[in-house]
Amino acid sequence: MVSRRRFLHLGVGAVLAATGCVGDSAPKRRRDRTDRADETSASPSPADASDAATETPDRLPAWSPDWSLSFGGRNVLGLDAAADGETLFATVSTQDGPSSVVAVDPASQSSRWRTEMAGEAVAHSHASFQRISRGQWGVTLASDAVYAVAGMAEEREWTALHALDRQSGDARWSVRRDRALAVAGVSDGLVVAAGLEFFPPPDVTPTSHQTPEEPLTTVVYALDAADGSVRWEREFTAVADVAVGDRGAFVATDEGVTALGRDGGERFSLDVGPATWVEVAGERLFVLTGDDDRRTLRGVAPDGTVEWRRELPVHELLLHDDRLYAGGDAVVAVESDGRVVWRDDDYGQWLLVDPDGDTLYTRSQVGADAATAYAVDGDERWTFDPPSNDAWPETATTDSLVVSAITGDHASDPFLTVYAVDSAGEATASFGVDTVFDAVGVGDTAYLADGDSTLRAFTPP
Repeated sequence: MVSRRRFLHLGVGAVLAATGCVGDSAPKRRRDRTDRADETSASPSPADASDAATETPDRLPAWSPDWSLSFGGRNVLGLDAAADGETLFATVSTQDGPSSVVAVDPASQSSRWRTEMAGEAVAHSHASFQRISRGQWGVTLASDAVYAVAGMAEEREWTALHALDRQSGDARWSVRRDRALAVAGVSDGLVVAAGLEFFPPPDVTPTSHQTPEEPLTTVVYALDAADGSVRWEREFTAVADVAVGDRGAFVATDEGVTALGRDGGERFSLDVGPATWVEVAGERLFVLTGDDDRRTLRGVAPDGTVEWRRELPVHELLLHDDRLYAGGDAVVAVESDGRVVWRDDDYGQWLLVDPDGDTLYTRSQVGADAATAYAVDGDERWTFDPPSNDAWPETATTDSLVVSAITGDHASDPFLTVYAVDSAGEATASFGVDTVFDAVGVGDTAYLADGDSTLRAFTPP
């Protein structure tokens, strides 16, 4: 489904789970229990965000789009931008399919090409998916290709990975499996995809709170980028994450991490317990392990040697250039050599770096109802705290932040208020909308996909 009902299940449902709007499950703010010997090289934590908190004015100017583009009744679910910002790639779909990838030219405010695929657009299937509520749908961009996944995943039947020519949209090849396919990454002619076993099987009616008796299997496929042929495949159980680097793929499972070479052979394995997140920066592998009570971040050399480890109360990673940011019950910046550049022991998640790379934004405060800005050196931050129990950074432009907040009190009200927040943390404009499925900032422009049929372009005041 790509209806509002599905959004509430996959999008806002995840938001509410993350923020604890139901019952007493809200994230508890707690100070870190880390051995402080690990932090001797860290800079002091920034000043408390509450010292610089800003509030939303009662009345703000209406924020109107510079332009909009309709997709003829199809739901626009995902947005991805080329590195040069000259092309947007929109993921659009209808209930039960078909779905399409549309290349949009912001300069002419029109479509360059549109390629249709059987089945619905599949959530969580692009390499930049961060396992958070923001950005559930999208495509994976390579230098000359666009990779998209569509199929009947909701019906637990099949999905297909499609390779499209980036300039023309022409279909190059597709690979179909009776699994939920997702692109893990692309490296030097190799496309690595993960195929998760469907649960329950298609012939079994799903029930509430249904869980598998055994961990589900995931097949890791290495596909030739030229023709989609399978170079090799490996099956694992209880896979949490797959990352791709120049040397091959890294598979995180409930037992640790397995490093696979480009030929599919095992390079090394780490028996470090449940691995939840892996990131690759050049020759360096970052591995996050543990559970809610104790998390460990490790830096691993190309030969599998663990060169450093940090006990940190975090559950989310974001790699930007060679700097790793981690979020959870603290926000931490870590260099590839393990040095903690700075750390703030306030809660922060849904990490976001602005287009020019000089500001880190988080969804913040104990109720996850605000947005906090950090300079990348950890200094000069502010917190934007709108009148809502649920708010989050949606996307960022060079000098502004776009924040969504759940504000609808009645069925006739827009479900969300979207704010433009300037570099001082002050709201400058706002508008109401029922849904925002995805957003991306390019230069000074923010592009929003509303989940209905419209792409909107906004310039913050």
